[in-house]
Amino acid sequence: MQPSLKTDLVYCLRILEAIGKINLYATGYDDPFVFFEANDQKDFNACLLQLLHIGEQVSRISEETKSSYVNIPWQTIKALRNIVAHDYVGVDKLIVFVTITEHIPVFKVDMEHIIQTELKQGNFNQTEYDMSKQSNFYRHIDFTNIE
Repeated sequence: MQPSLKTDLVYCLRILEAIGKINLYATGYDDPFVFFEANDQKDFNACLLQLLHIGEQVSRISEETKSSYVNIPWQTIKALRNIVAHDYVGVDKLIVFVTITEHIPVFKVDMEHIIQTELKQGNFNQTEYDMSKQSNFYRHIDFTNIE
């Protein structure tokens, strides 16, 4: 399927779901090395998987949407996905931690803003959005931040 503005809602929601999971897995860690070692590296590895997933969803978002929101570093997000996917063992723990603690919260707000704006403009399907709010798949999204 060719990316288009009309199909971007699902990709934006998937990104927000992944961010919600990252927040769940990384909560309570103030030190990147403690985070890396915690739970036999399960939390760190779970976050890496979600970062990979975010990069995949970013690659599916249409150029129309990306060009409307040039403040978001789309290429950098995709590049991080490629590093995680192709150099898994060599991923820098500190970069991952900074990404999770500093960049992901900003990206979350950006994604919520995109959904909110595109819904208001009628570019995203309101019925599809409303159905998504009822879906168990999106249980890690705080929809009140969008409305």
